[in-house]
Amino acid sequence: MHDVYLPPVPTAIPIIEPLRSGCRIDIYGKVDDCRHKNFAVELLSGPHIILHINFRFHQEHVVVMNSASYGNWGDEVRHHHSLHHDDSFHLHIHAHHDHYEIDLNGELLACYAHRFPMESVQALGLKGDFIIEKVQFSGFQFNLDWNSEYDYGHRGYSAYGTDDYEPPYFDPDHSYNAYF
Repeated sequence: MHDVYLPPVPTAIPIIEPLRSGCRIDIYGKVDDCRHKNFAVELLSGPHIILHINFRFHQEHVVVMNSASYGNWGDEVRHHHSLHHDDSFHLHIHAHHDHYEIDLNGELLACYAHRFPMESVQALGLKGDFIIEKVQFSGFQFNLDWNSEYDYGHRGYSAYGTDDYEPPYFDPDHSYNAYF
């Protein structure tokens, strides 16, 4: 198990080992004052967003799930959610061989079919109006030091979640290019 306490938001937390069936990511946090009216949790791979979970609070009270490759978004999957301003929450993402099971506060929110290989995930992105108390990674093999530097095969996710963010691209000879 690997825990990250009080990460800044926005941030991209490296996922050092391949995501596989049985891996779990648990995010414990609190909805902030919602200046921007939303927050997002994303599984990232270079310029690709493998899984986008966006909680919206403004005019619609929904969670939108999607995936994007090179900035091209797929079809949105929408569900209502029960979060409000200042609510604490536990978001659970459980990887299965053909989908992600996504629970909110112990209740099934959605099953989201894989659109891209889960093995390609390199980082967990967190952005928007929420405070994160803890992120817990479990079900991985943990054969590597999760506190060490990570070679993404690109320049990394600096400025993730800001207006200055430009998605990185894999080096031409990087093995992750085979996923896309």
